[in-house]
Amino acid sequence: MKFVLIANNDIDGIGQPAINLCKNLNKSGHDAKVLVLHKSKNYSKIIKLKRNLTMRIFLYLLNFIKKDLIELFGFGFGTVDYNNMKEYIDEADVIIIFTFYKILSNKILNKILLLNKTVYFRPLDIEMASGGCHFNKFCQKYKNNCSDCPKIYLPKIFNFAKRNLLEKERIFNKHKPKILVQNNYVKKIFKESKIFKKLDIKPFFISVNPKRAKNYKKKFSRKYFNFGKNDKIILFGAFDLSSYIKGWHLLKKSLIFLDKKIENKNCKIKFVTFGNKNNINIDLKNIEWKHLGLIKNNKELNLIYRSADVLSCPSLFCFGPHIVSEAAINNLPIVAYDLGVAKDHIKNGFNGYLVECHNVQKFADAIYKSLFSLKNFKVKSVLKKNNLLCSSNSEVKFIIKEVMSDVKKN
Repeated sequence: MKFVLIANNDIDGIGQPAINLCKNLNKSGHDAKVLVLHKSKNYSKIIKLKRNLTMRIFLYLLNFIKKDLIELFGFGFGTVDYNNMKEYIDEADVIIIFTFYKILSNKILNKILLLNKTVYFRPLDIEMASGGCHFNKFCQKYKNNCSDCPKIYLPKIFNFAKRNLLEKERIFNKHKPKILVQNNYVKKIFKESKIFKKLDIKPFFISVNPKRAKNYKKKFSRKYFNFGKNDKIILFGAFDLSSYIKGWHLLKKSLIFLDKKIENKNCKIKFVTFGNKNNINIDLKNIEWKHLGLIKNNKELNLIYRSADVLSCPSLFCFGPHIVSEAAINNLPIVAYDLGVAKDHIKNGFNGYLVECHNVQKFADAIYKSLFSLKNFKVKSVLKKNNLLCSSNSEVKFIIKEVMSDVKKN
């Protein structure tokens, strides 16, 4: 079976699920290729897509005049020529679209859905359920299909947002493709969207790489990183630690609250980070900060999870993040805001805490309770309850099962 996967890039994480699925499909004996925007890696099945030159000039000019105008006018522009993808799409049996922001205009999207192909959407961010924006820090009003967005009520001549929204709704309701989402939280968001509520939306739970989930003993893990045997370790990691959606600006405030709370505790507490540090900084009196930099391999990441006492995950607007699933399978308690995949994994007071979004003081209290009050737990019971599939082939098996079922129906 021939697969073509479409994603907007392969650098900052959002293209990684497409690349990983492509590799696993090929390992399973299928022919898969992934089409990505921007830089490609040393992997023969990745095809680099270039942006349309005229669109690049247009966006550059908008940015040059005023950055906010991109937010105002940057709706639904396909920046890749359909002909650049056509030869790969034509030979495919199955097309999986991970995200179409900056790749597919509504016109191109409609062309693909008109083909006699099996097409699935595997959304990686909120953009598909919105009026057309790339979901970012400037907007939190994605509920009710962006009906509260001021862009929707602009004069008709400027209202790219509303036109894009109505066109997207028309296309999806006409073709009714299947939407594959990564947890129940995402399913709920898409079911609340006017565009997708009538479509078949199926959660399948992202698999965890077994190389990141080996049962290393804490003593061995801590020795590897030169952590003390009795240290209390708070973990925070991301590709870009300073990214707004990863919540550093909130976690920093929580750590300041926590620093005061543990003033009289007779133990050594370490705040351990990994990833691109960029410009983040914090000065704490009772908590030592150690930055590990970029992780070299799966084994190191596995050892980090096994050495820590709690994962702090203040991510905002994320459908994942994957770090939550990886921490859960490594028996690491998690403190996270009440959204994303954390809602599927965390049982309050058992293997961590879900905290009201943006409440930095309660987040600090939850970290404290995880360090000093949380009893030992067996995370497998939680994972089993939530139907987590924790093997490298689980996603492939799920996709093939869906494809075969849909082929029989058609």
